[in-house]
Amino acid sequence: MSNDQQLRADPLYVGMAHHKRRSRNPVQQLYTYVIRLQTSGSCEALIDGEFSEIFPGDLLLFRPGDPYELILRDNSIDYYVICTGTWIDEWWARFDPPRKTAVPLDDELLKLWSRLERETLRSGNARDELTDYLLRAFCLSLQRLYETAGTEKASTPAYVAYSIKRFIDQHAAEALTLEQIARHAGVSVSRTVSLFKRCFNQSIMSYAIEVRLATACERIRHTSMSLDAVAASCGFNSYTYFHRQFRMRYGLSPRQYREEQQKRASLPTT
Repeated sequence: MSNDQQLRADPLYVGMAHHKRRSRNPVQQLYTYVIRLQTSGSCEALIDGEFSEIFPGDLLLFRPGDPYELILRDNSIDYYVICTGTWIDEWWARFDPPRKTAVPLDDELLKLWSRLERETLRSGNARDELTDYLLRAFCLSLQRLYETAGTEKASTPAYVAYSIKRFIDQHAAEALTLEQIARHAGVSVSRTVSLFKRCFNQSIMSYAIEVRLATACERIRHTSMSLDAVAASCGFNSYTYFHRQFRMRYGLSPRQYREEQQKRASLPTT
């Protein structure tokens, strides 16, 4: 058996958390690794002795021995992995990640996160080869996202396009204008539009709607908010427009989507 096969990557807790009201997690000294990605809303995290603002796309990585404290806000949503293991020890030492960094809200990463959650729940506390390798793939995917973003120069078109994307991720629920986005990016409106289209093969507006709808899905699945409130909180001024866009993208109305999710949640697990 190779040395790498003798190493372990053990996910202890994996999931998505929706914080409905402001609260504060008391400071604790960690004995595990904590990986946390903010996907909606905002919070504050203790980093290097000071509280730092955390927005969608901000990735937090803490190791055993670090102090860990959060101030959570209304409708803050995050994905988390709490893990341990000798493989994680070695990977972390090689990677040496910062405690806070920004990564694109990558669909493939979130799918891998969900798969890891399902398999971790299925295996319980038992050591499982599949969750071991899923966690390794997840960590290496995180590292790839971080290193790819880190190699870009601030003046390159790709860097500017990802800066625009991150700004939209953080502010999609607001009444965004192209002028605001261009001002953030430091380029003209026409260049903002063309750079984003060239890099992501979609318009800024279609991406903003995509982000709003993804956030709406999370809130429909994991909160008891009314559908009108979900639409308003995700940046849709008209419920009719929200309903139309939701049905176009998912093939279901928001109400049908909630009912479908409730049915799935009530099914017995095997």
